[in-house]
Amino acid sequence: MPWYIKAVLRFALPAACLAALYLSIPGEISLASTAGWSARYAPAMPVCLSVYALSAGAIATYRRKAKLPGQATALIGALMALLLAMSAQSISHLIEQTYMAGSAFLTVAVSCIPPLVIGHLIHMAETPSQAVSASEEIDELRETNSRLLTALIEHEGKALLSRTVAVLGVTKHLELKAGAAVEEAAETIDSIELDMTPRKRGGTRVTGQDIEEARERLARDSGEKPTVARVCEFLGISPATYYRHHPRTA
Repeated sequence: MPWYIKAVLRFALPAACLAALYLSIPGEISLASTAGWSARYAPAMPVCLSVYALSAGAIATYRRKAKLPGQATALIGALMALLLAMSAQSISHLIEQTYMAGSAFLTVAVSCIPPLVIGHLIHMAETPSQAVSASEEIDELRETNSRLLTALIEHEGKALLSRTVAVLGVTKHLELKAGAAVEEAAETIDSIELDMTPRKRGGTRVTGQDIEEARERLARDSGEKPTVARVCEFLGISPATYYRHHPRTA
């Protein structure tokens, strides 16, 4: 930014504003005196109109930039303040130059300025409370995220619990089937062992030939030389019976 533009913004604008306010003072004081205010209270009229105009303009600009509600109200207030200031100057000068005279309507209108200014300033001051500040929006977002996270955790927890129960049910079913299969296998093994182990029938005598056949069968099945105990177990006889028959391989 050029230096002369900075100088205008820093010095020229404030000087022009002060000069404009200073020039508006006599006319607004004269209008207040015409409406019936005494010399003690009439000087407050320039302060009322000037502060009102500055406040309304500043609030309107701030709300427009911040995109807050109440922009139209503040803009209307700024325009009304400007019109009041212009009207006050014009009417006071017209009266002083005898182009017009005071009237009951003018007195009532000028007398209504302070209450109207106060009411509109209070309205503009209360309007921003209707807007949500950035911190409040962040708090609301955090609260919303917290609720959503809680609901998600509850939903996922219920779904996980349901899947866990289903898995446990399948596991229990598989355990039961495995147990039944193990029992069936054990029964099959017992049956096979029972079939492979001949028992001595009551009243049947075991001969040396029986012992020899049993030894040959066990040797053929296992591929190793059977022991005396294995032969006795297979035939269901005692070692004494085994040795009594004096087999050839003994």
